[in-house]
Amino acid sequence: MKLSGGKKLFRWFLILLTIVLVPTMFLAYKLLWDPENTKQVYYPMPREEQALLRSGDIIMRHGYGFFSDAIADAQHDSNAVSHCAMVINESGNIKVIHALSSSVADFDGVQEQTLQRFLNESKPKSIVVVRYKTSFDTLNLLALEAQRYSKIQKPFDHNFNSVDTSSFYCTELFHVCFKNALKRDIFEAKAGSDGKPVYDLSTFRDSNLFECIIDHHSK
Repeated sequence: MKLSGGKKLFRWFLILLTIVLVPTMFLAYKLLWDPENTKQVYYPMPREEQALLRSGDIIMRHGYGFFSDAIADAQHDSNAVSHCAMVINESGNIKVIHALSSSVADFDGVQEQTLQRFLNESKPKSIVVVRYKTSFDTLNLLALEAQRYSKIQKPFDHNFNSVDTSSFYCTELFHVCFKNALKRDIFEAKAGSDGKPVYDLSTFRDSNLFECIIDHHSK
């Protein structure tokens, strides 16, 4: 039995809808609802390492979840990381400040969390801490900049648009903090798919600018 023109069109519509809808729903699940995105497993950091941490240090990790894996895989590096935060050490009370989406955090935007929570959301042996080669005073200025954006809970930049500074993604936050504190731009921008600048984690790997304080990849 032959299908009428209307039924054929409807069948092709259903096929097309399935082709588009299924991958979209899968991606949305992986990005927004997959429990792996908010997975936490106790991650130890010895006291002697914690004693090395100073305000203004940058701590990086390979996080859990689809998006973190995609960022790390794009770097084609076995020691790749997917996210960064700034250390705030106030007389041994160590916290971090970073920009997070509400899909993986308590709220959407720049926020302060405990060091241990940051560690617990890191894959084993993935933590790296670097320090900008400068004076303690400048490191403190960097920390103050990060704290300023944390206090106002600057929104998270879901569009990853570095031109619009009304919201920040993780590395964009620190691009602005460093630029404000140093009065110059040390970050190398890369062109995104829309031609606009994107700031990735590669700047923190530049040994001319940063010294490595802790690297768990070698453990």
